[in-house]
Amino acid sequence: MAITVMATVEKINKVAKKPALLAACFILSPTTLAGEWTFVPSLGFTETFSDNVELTKQEQTSSFVSQLIFGFDANFQSKDALISFSGTETLAAYSHNSDLNDDFQTMQLEGLFSLWSSGPQLIISSDISNVSQSNSNNSLADLVSGDTVQRQIHSAGLQYNIQNSHHILDSSIIYSVTESEDNIGDSNGYTAILNSKNGNAARAIFWQITGNFSNLKNNSLQGENYSLESKLGAITSWRLNPFIRYYNERITGNIPATNPDTTPSWGPGVQWLATKNFTLDVSYNYVQEGNDNSDDYLAANVDWQPSARTSLKAGYNQRFFGDSYNFELTHQTKRLKNLIYYTETIEIFDRYSYQEEKSGDFWCLSPVSQDTASSNCLPAAQPPSDTTNYQLVAFNNLVPVENNEFTLNKRLLWTSTLNLSRTSFKFTASTREREALSTHIIDDYITADFKISRKTSARSALDFLVSYSENTFDKNNPNGSRQKDIYKSISTTYSRELASSLSAFFTLRFLDRESSVIDRTYNEVRASINITKDF
Repeated sequence: MAITVMATVEKINKVAKKPALLAACFILSPTTLAGEWTFVPSLGFTETFSDNVELTKQEQTSSFVSQLIFGFDANFQSKDALISFSGTETLAAYSHNSDLNDDFQTMQLEGLFSLWSSGPQLIISSDISNVSQSNSNNSLADLVSGDTVQRQIHSAGLQYNIQNSHHILDSSIIYSVTESEDNIGDSNGYTAILNSKNGNAARAIFWQITGNFSNLKNNSLQGENYSLESKLGAITSWRLNPFIRYYNERITGNIPATNPDTTPSWGPGVQWLATKNFTLDVSYNYVQEGNDNSDDYLAANVDWQPSARTSLKAGYNQRFFGDSYNFELTHQTKRLKNLIYYTETIEIFDRYSYQEEKSGDFWCLSPVSQDTASSNCLPAAQPPSDTTNYQLVAFNNLVPVENNEFTLNKRLLWTSTLNLSRTSFKFTASTREREALSTHIIDDYITADFKISRKTSARSALDFLVSYSENTFDKNNPNGSRQKDIYKSISTTYSRELASSLSAFFTLRFLDRESSVIDRTYNEVRASINITKDF
């Protein structure tokens, strides 16, 4: 049952217990606080049985994992402010090892506050989540498997947007802090975005400016990423509009792979307005003289909207790392939605760098092959009585380390959703290629999900989910630290509303993992039951 009240500072102090929410409320003026709050506390209990909670190939351990979940949702809306908050406190207990018992927190906070009418807006965001400690060890880590770390991302800044017939502007500057329990992926710094173009009332001159700037730090290390593209042209009556294009991109700092041989480029171009909803831009770009590592190049962009429900945007450019592409296709009918999206970004200070680390020496029966697992061998300190048929072997693992270099990330996403009267189908596939710019280590991530949801009655529903993911670390080094993991899972969930504020669900899941590291090949079966009460 939702509780709706008129918001005042006194009531916030009594009801809201989360510090981040209180901090957001204190910066509001009394006029802004004259809005409507909605509070929904909840209490839930989840019991999960796993037949292989330690995720091992042999000597599997079963366990009951109990989770008591305290939840709290709050929403606020007024003329000048929007606030959305949700958070949970989970107490987890493990029957196979009580030393693992712990509490876990999650939180999501989003806030938008107008400083004055038609002026800039203050934006705040906080996220606390439990993420996989190491994707090389278990990319599907959760509270049941227990191999997670807490990560906090907090940000605050200003945004200023204008949209009228003369000018369109999207701009923001944000300061963010990222902290992890194991200090891997920590950073703090500023990010600024500027997008500006003329409105449809322009008659003589058109322009377009796209700029991005970020300056992030991690202790004594600093990385700065800057890019700017601008176009300035004349509007003619022949559907061909000439323009001048300028482009520049640079990464600098005191970390590896900075200060590459990049130089600004500029050149003439033409915009072809084939129809009202089809625009093609082509430009020839001259690279600054004296740079032997870059040649003059063509750049192109297409923007096509054949109908109100279909949109296609695509582009080609030359960046300091070579050819670069972007693509976005959206299509929607009454029941079907499709999105295909491709982008390339430069990033730094994430959690996805790994190094090979020796896990130990073991006595293993000869001959030793790639299928030999350390669990089938004896530790070096406990040799067999007769070592004639044994061989001393070193086993290595990939462990996460600080990412102190820029990485090029190429992401492709495809989602399709079909909604029928009582049944929906959703397909999602994504790929990510991550290349470290100094070491040129390439990691590949592929995921695919297919979900069927059926509303079996007015109060109950049945979901069926098939998932596949494939991770390849150090892809181009098969004789080194290369590791390939494949996860395949099937799950079904039955959910039911027991009363107006009481709900429950039951889930069965089977997981199969295959890995080039034989110790990390395993199967797991889970059964979970949950009951939740909203207040």
